[in-house]
Amino acid sequence: MATVRQLKKEVDYMVCSVLLDCEAHLSRSTEHKAEVLLLVDDVFQLGSETRKKINGHKKVTGPKEKRAYFKLLIEETENAINELFARLSEIIKK
Repeated sequence: MATVRQLKKEVDYMVCSVLLDCEAHLSRSTEHKAEVLLLVDDVFQLGSETRKKINGHKKVTGPKEKRAYFKLLIEETENAINELFARLSEIIKK
């Protein structure tokens, strides 16, 4: 299992990758600016919520429970990031 510090860095990396793609799209075209900005808000919200969940791991006791908690958290975050990338792709295709 990764450390909490490494997990936070990984979440930051995933969030930043979506933000950079949003910025790249906005720098090329402002056609769907409002939709992309809403997506950016969702990205920041996801990052904030995920960090709160990571910091809330102290409520979980036992190494097996913590491992399961973090595994579930990683899966949820990866799925949410993939959904955000899919939303950005749909916005770009319009």
